[in-house]
Amino acid sequence: MINKLKISLLIVALALLAGAGYVYATAVDTYNADTIIDLSSPNINLTILSGSTDEGIVINAGTIVPTVTSGEIFSVTNASGNFSVTPTAGVTITCLAGQIAKAVITGISSQAYTITPSETLCSYNPGGGGGGGGGGGGGTPATPAVPATPAVPATPATPAVVNTIPGCGDRTTGFSTATGASCVGNVPTTPAVPATPATPATPATPASPSSSFATTGVYNFGTTTLKNGSKGEPVKELQRFLNAKLKLGLAIDGKLGPKTIAVIKKWQKTNGLVADGLIGAKTKAKMNAMK
Repeated sequence: MINKLKISLLIVALALLAGAGYVYATAVDTYNADTIIDLSSPNINLTILSGSTDEGIVINAGTIVPTVTSGEIFSVTNASGNFSVTPTAGVTITCLAGQIAKAVITGISSQAYTITPSETLCSYNPGGGGGGGGGGGGGTPATPAVPATPAVPATPATPAVVNTIPGCGDRTTGFSTATGASCVGNVPTTPAVPATPATPATPATPASPSSSFATTGVYNFGTTTLKNGSKGEPVKELQRFLNAKLKLGLAIDGKLGPKTIAVIKKWQKTNGLVADGLIGAKTKAKMNAMK
């Protein structure tokens, strides 16, 4: 059965006449039943729960101030709204079903706790009780943490523009002869490398004159005697003759060597000439007489 807190009517009357704001109960109180405290500002009934203990309580128009010592537990509910408790050490506030706010003070040391009710209903959370520490609105679900905004990557530094300092030439110390500015940081200008001149085209090798035999029917072996080591156009004509008549496949290079001389000697012997390897007038005439 809920009992009204027993407070002397005489003390209340005297306090009202004197304009005092508090009613004192100085004895150690142990509440054997739920006890209603009727406040006037705001007009709210607080219920001190059975089993609560305090070392005395001060009741104001809008607050109650129990003194709770170490090891004592003082519990109070508010069916009309929420409340806050100061100090917060050892205080747990929850929101029960039906939006009934409940504060439990567990004494840490002998200390007065100010309990201030409000008419704002607490938010019931069936998943768990509200936080301790005396804050109002116990049982209100915690607001999910807002994910941290990803850091914006730093803008890469713009590469410094390298400028050669006028008047510093290739110096990186001292001062510009043109502006007087420091030459520190000067980047000497590297002269452009001249383009490599184009390699002149190799003149085309003049075509070797074709054999005179093609136009005259006679090989032009020249007027001098050809022999081992001879060079020039008459030797080329001799090489053409040997390729055409004897199918030797000689390179037309205008150089007469010992292998060719050996072939000439055999040819001379076969054709009734002195096999001396010398291509003179008789040998040339015999070659041009061949069909």
